[in-house]
Amino acid sequence: MAEEHDRSECLVTLGALTRLITNAVPPLIDQLATSRPRSVYRDALEFFERPLLAHALELTGGNQLRAARLLGLNRNTLRKRCRKLRLTLPRRSERPSAGRTATPIT
Repeated sequence: MAEEHDRSECLVTLGALTRLITNAVPPLIDQLATSRPRSVYRDALEFFERPLLAHALELTGGNQLRAARLLGLNRNTLRKRCRKLRLTLPRRSERPSAGRTATPIT
């Protein structure tokens, strides 16, 4: 029962988001058509793609392979799109290995 309730809430949220995006498209296209009339399609896609890729990377802690899988992309495609959109890819951080610390030999 709880799972069914969660699913219906998700559908309501997706419906609201769909309406929000649908309502945002006309003014976006109007502005792009005025400022860059020959690249409206490409500019509009970049407008939506940049936050999409950035959020997927954020959700996966910067793991490009996991972000690509989440989006249904190849990792190289994700990297290429990030370069094209001038998104900074996170660098691998230095992580301690599984809670182990180095012990000096005495």
